[in-house]
Amino acid sequence: MKYLTMMVAVAAAIVTALSMAMEPQFKTYSLFTIGFVNVNPFDVVIGGAVFLLLVRNALHLSPDPVTSNRYVLWLCAAYVCYQLFVVLPMAVLGHGLRPIDVVRQQEVRLFIILVPFFYSMVLRYWRPSVVIALFDAAAAGLALWVFYKYKTTGGAGYWDGDVYRLRAAWGGTTLLFGWLVFTSLFFWPARLWRLAPAVLGGGALLLVNHRSGIIALLLGLIVQLIAMRGVAKRAAIAFAVFAALGVGVLLSSAYVRHSIAYSLGTLFNPRADPNAGDRVTRSLMGLAYFQHHLFGDYIWNQAYYLVNLGKEGFEPHNFAVQLLVTQGVVATGLYLAPVAVVFVLAWRNRAERQSSVMLAYLSFYMMFCLLNTNIDSIENVALLYVPMALVLDVNRRLCLARESARLEGRQGVNGQGESAAADILPERFHPVRRQSGMSPAAPRLRGHSAQGRLTF
Repeated sequence: MKYLTMMVAVAAAIVTALSMAMEPQFKTYSLFTIGFVNVNPFDVVIGGAVFLLLVRNALHLSPDPVTSNRYVLWLCAAYVCYQLFVVLPMAVLGHGLRPIDVVRQQEVRLFIILVPFFYSMVLRYWRPSVVIALFDAAAAGLALWVFYKYKTTGGAGYWDGDVYRLRAAWGGTTLLFGWLVFTSLFFWPARLWRLAPAVLGGGALLLVNHRSGIIALLLGLIVQLIAMRGVAKRAAIAFAVFAALGVGVLLSSAYVRHSIAYSLGTLFNPRADPNAGDRVTRSLMGLAYFQHHLFGDYIWNQAYYLVNLGKEGFEPHNFAVQLLVTQGVVATGLYLAPVAVVFVLAWRNRAERQSSVMLAYLSFYMMFCLLNTNIDSIENVALLYVPMALVLDVNRRLCLARESARLEGRQGVNGQGESAAADILPERFHPVRRQSGMSPAAPRLRGHSAQGRLTF
């Protein structure tokens, strides 16, 4: 099971990068047939995660020892159950759709199972740093491909009014490049050579040239500077990286310079964006539709608005409105509740570097989705659920370390020499390995420094 779990985790990172590089043709080009069923790589990832979770729980079912983490896992399970036992029967029995067609539409929603999969299984076999390095490698590979594509083809683009704007890759790649920027600058130990992946990710993000991506990046950096302690050195490194990116833009072609300058110059000017007013109008129209369809009916109705906009009838560019319109108030609440709890946990544990970096990245991710439709894009959903699992991992280790210290203190007061912590806490979650010979009173947290206050 260990190696199967690792294979699914690696597949999730590779599929994320490849699907972004080949969007929207990835599913078509990677489709293969098993019996009479067409299968794509996303099916393999979600199927593998579900299978391994079912096998693990069948062999060893026990609740998570940390209450707040248990709430998140139960909320994720409740959301999946609502999709499978409420939405699916309504679509099949009430509207005559084929089960396979409904599940295909629900697949992106069922990917929330990656939260318990990475938290309960992947992080049992791998340290958090390995998981982060895995997605760093995927992001670096995609960034190199974007640079190669731009060098060989000149990069694609589109007309924005009377301005032709650079867009070297699908806009959703911004989320993977942002991951590389945050982890390179703020997670890993400060080393000179780590400036290279940060510059690589930042440069690819600029070539994608998504204004909402730049806004989201600025918000994430602000959150990072507020949340992270001892950030002065890393802030200086980040400044050096962005200075290098600025020099790179100045030395690039006139086409790139003008396109990026236009994006930066109109970043906070909605009047400069001919689509800004349209996005606000679509959000208002989506809310009007939601008022008449409180429980969501997109799977069988295929509509976002009360009026038919034809080819222009794409979804609202706002994750809150998009979720309410497509999934209804119940599913939206079940979806956003675990995300909100994770944000709270990440903020409370911000003294830990891993938690503060994931808090900043999640802020970046949600801000990008607030201005785009990517909350329901299957290509990037793993980049929401993996950070959530990493935040839960930090919270588990800190809570168990505090509980161990509390029990040690109680035993010390009672004059008992041997710790009761290892007997009370589940062994697989205990921060001290008995055979290591370490003192239980000073546990070493696996895969992370014990620096920082253990406040909660």
